[in-house]
Amino acid sequence: MSDEANKRVYPSAPLEEVVHTEQQQHLLAKPAPPSYDQAIGAEPITHQPGQPTTAGDPHVVVITQPTTVYGPTPVDVQCPYCHNICRTRLRAKPNSRTHLFALILCLLQLYCCVCLPYCIASCMDTNHYCGMCDRYLGTYQRA
Repeated sequence: MSDEANKRVYPSAPLEEVVHTEQQQHLLAKPAPPSYDQAIGAEPITHQPGQPTTAGDPHVVVITQPTTVYGPTPVDVQCPYCHNICRTRLRAKPNSRTHLFALILCLLQLYCCVCLPYCIASCMDTNHYCGMCDRYLGTYQRA
């Protein structure tokens, strides 16, 4: 290659610029976002504690979900997950009482009847699930 071809391909001066550390810090530091008052164009509140305000103090509103008492039968509820009003689906789950009845039947040597407490819903707890989204809502525990 000739000398002229090298001049066209490679620049005579380096492409990088020397930047001082003060300039680097300025380039790296991001400005803080504007406050809410600045963004909406309102003047900031300069309320001092102990001084009365012209506008009323903001009220705090607490919204609570009514507690539903679940029973052994399906209940109509508003699901806290999908917000639909629907009837709950029931699923029986064995508890310690179910296992105790099975143990007693086993001790009485009624081996053919050991599975009965696991087939009778009144011996187990009842779990309630949403009829629409099938999420767990609560349990009715037998006393």
